[in-house]
Amino acid sequence: MGTVQDKQNSHQQNKATKQQPVDPQEQAAHKGVATELSAEALHNLTGWFDVLIQMDLAQKVRNEIRSKENGRRTENTNN
Repeated sequence: MGTVQDKQNSHQQNKATKQQPVDPQEQAAHKGVATELSAEALHNLTGWFDVLIQMDLAQKVRNEIRSKENGRRTENTNN
């Protein structure tokens, strides 16, 4: 019988925490429902986006270098 009471208590606790306003920076969407992020999860997510941004910038630099090299090759073949 203790398990039924535990379920009722946890349901009431969940209900109470859902009614409290949450800072939008600490929310994420999970199947369309706002979810609180822990400090560690927020840190991990921020780090993941930082890596993606670094990868994107590196790709842009590589593309720019290739573009300049291709331009030099074209100039050399035209001369």
